[in-house]
Amino acid sequence: VVKTVDKDFAFKLVAGFAIFLQTALTVYGYLELSAFYEQFGIYTSELELGTSTILSAGYSYSFSSIMNSVDDVPYLGPAVPVFIFFVIALAFVTMLMSGVKKMADNLSMALVGAVLLLTLFIAPVLGVMHGLERGKVGLQSNTGLDWSRGVNKEYTIVTKEKQRLTGKLVVSDTKSTFLLVGTTVYKIDNKTNRVVRENVLTPKTESSN
Repeated sequence: VVKTVDKDFAFKLVAGFAIFLQTALTVYGYLELSAFYEQFGIYTSELELGTSTILSAGYSYSFSSIMNSVDDVPYLGPAVPVFIFFVIALAFVTMLMSGVKKMADNLSMALVGAVLLLTLFIAPVLGVMHGLERGKVGLQSNTGLDWSRGVNKEYTIVTKEKQRLTGKLVVSDTKSTFLLVGTTVYKIDNKTNRVVRENVLTPKTESSN
């Protein structure tokens, strides 16, 4: 009896992996954003974080972590991303082809799968890079300045109390804007431009609790 691939099982396996990947990226993205914003005295309960925002953050941080391993691991660094996706592809192929193909065939298929997964993983970044490049070209054509090294951004908000605040944007949603001015984070209501809260940030010392 010649064994063949169970198409129904293959579909369930792909669907299950997609759900797992989306859940993992969502959880990772949410935890990363929570930890990041907490350093500025901002809690995620104050923000309107959509699923797409959290997923994008999860993907971005995952990509950075995997790509950073290239520099963090001596000599073998460039092979780390390929190895990670090879392990994932091998597990998938082994479950799908159990009893159908020889192990040597599974390894070659897993290698091809790893290359495809790595390509799919990197593809969205190419879109980001293209967007950044287009933005720099647009800025240069409109201003005549050299933006090749990036853009420094400062935001100015005139509050309801006629106070002019200029600083770095930490995060903004439909309800509030959080602006870092010096070592103070201002929470500003978008509808009224009223300063709702000020978070004064100071570095911890050995004597501080």
